[in-house]
Amino acid sequence: MWNKQGTNHPTRVQSALGGKGSKVQTVSSRGRLLIISGPSGSGKTSICGELEKDPGVRKSISVTTRPPRPQEQEGRDYYFVSEEEFKKRIERGEFVEYASYSGHLYGTLLEPLEKAIKEGIIYLLEIDVQGAQQVLKKFPEAISIFILPPHEEELAMRIKGRNLQPDLQGRLAIAKEEIKFANKYRYQVVNDTLEKAVEEIRQILGLASSEG
Repeated sequence: MWNKQGTNHPTRVQSALGGKGSKVQTVSSRGRLLIISGPSGSGKTSICGELEKDPGVRKSISVTTRPPRPQEQEGRDYYFVSEEEFKKRIERGEFVEYASYSGHLYGTLLEPLEKAIKEGIIYLLEIDVQGAQQVLKKFPEAISIFILPPHEEELAMRIKGRNLQPDLQGRLAIAKEEIKFANKYRYQVVNDTLEKAVEEIRQILGLASSEG
């Protein structure tokens, strides 16, 4: 299991289904659901940003009740709604999953997911472990990947680099709890460098190398 520098951690790609380096079949006419999770500082957002550059990949846009951050745009980063509106959407059954995090609600819409699958698109969900488990219960065939940092010291450095030092210990504690869920994912990818991690995930998905 992932731990401190110098101790054993997962190899670059591990599969719970077929051992190291197992591959999913190449893209079929029907789309697939891709779930990517990882603790804060794992680099999952950067990885997802690279993956969605592929025309065969479409990233889900979540609905949230939290206010937008600087430079975040409606319909690009999130759909920002009031808590009242969010609860109405729950009642209408619009979400695949939803969860509360840091006092705000977050949810994944069902309709665009179903549309992408019908179109033959790989639909990418960047989602926390709580939401991922909900989605996997409904879509057990989904490709699930957990992103791990190389070691704990690197994770701490990345969190510091994001100006989260005042809550560093709290963030690290949450990250360690999230990492306990890593073995519930079909694959684990260690993100020591962004380029290698992205290429390994593209290999898992059967996508052509971005270097080719």
